[in-house]
Amino acid sequence: MNEQFIQQTIEQFRSKILMSVRHRTLRIHAGEPDLREDRLFFLLLPYLNGEHWNDEHEQSAISVAVIYSALAAHDQIKELNASSKSQQLTVLAGDYYSGLYYQMLARLSNIDLIRSLSNGIIDISEKKASVYDNVKQSFEKWMETIQTIESLSIEQFHEHFEFVGYHSFVRRGLLIRRLENELELVKLGKSSRFQESLAESESEYDFSHPWLVLLNRELANQKIKMMEDISQSHLLCHAVRQFLVDLYNLRLNEQVSVMRER
Repeated sequence: MNEQFIQQTIEQFRSKILMSVRHRTLRIHAGEPDLREDRLFFLLLPYLNGEHWNDEHEQSAISVAVIYSALAAHDQIKELNASSKSQQLTVLAGDYYSGLYYQMLARLSNIDLIRSLSNGIIDISEKKASVYDNVKQSFEKWMETIQTIESLSIEQFHEHFEFVGYHSFVRRGLLIRRLENELELVKLGKSSRFQESLAESESEYDFSHPWLVLLNRELANQKIKMMEDISQSHLLCHAVRQFLVDLYNLRLNEQVSVMRER
């Protein structure tokens, strides 16, 4: 196996998911479901790393990918324009995806996984509510909140099938991507509810380290830790290691630069 095989497997997985959720009207007006490459990679990580994998694993992984599509669709609703046709159909897309993943799991008669994922969605929703409600938290607590939102459903899928050895890569990788996305919004002159919540909580932080500085520092630290996890892991095969390095653009010189900042 090599990186090209991994990429092709992810694309084939994406195509299977799109076939499972296809709906012409929703696709035209609400766009494609959110199927980020890094999430699909982490869902497939046990298989790509040579673990036993069967149809139940794959169908359950598809269901979890649809959960993220449902949550992402609901996140796209613009509070001031929720009456437009496209926004109404985006709401419907989120509801449609939500119904689909329950239907998929019910077909597998996997009640334990349904229960686990359902409880996880409640936890994720509560964490998202804390972002919208301007709850004041320490920076560390905000990182935990975002990490739960980004990775909990995949972790529960892995835990159900006894793939817990991959949790640290999932949690760190998806947090890195979220931090990168937030910093990209800043560069584009845009903001998010998460950034507004960080600003609201800024009095909780050290004034010499405003939230934007903390985000950059956290991103650099998480990349260092990810590189350390990869280099020290006896679990990952070579192709998966290299794919992770390329996926997150990990470089040894990042560690040097951060150490100098300290």
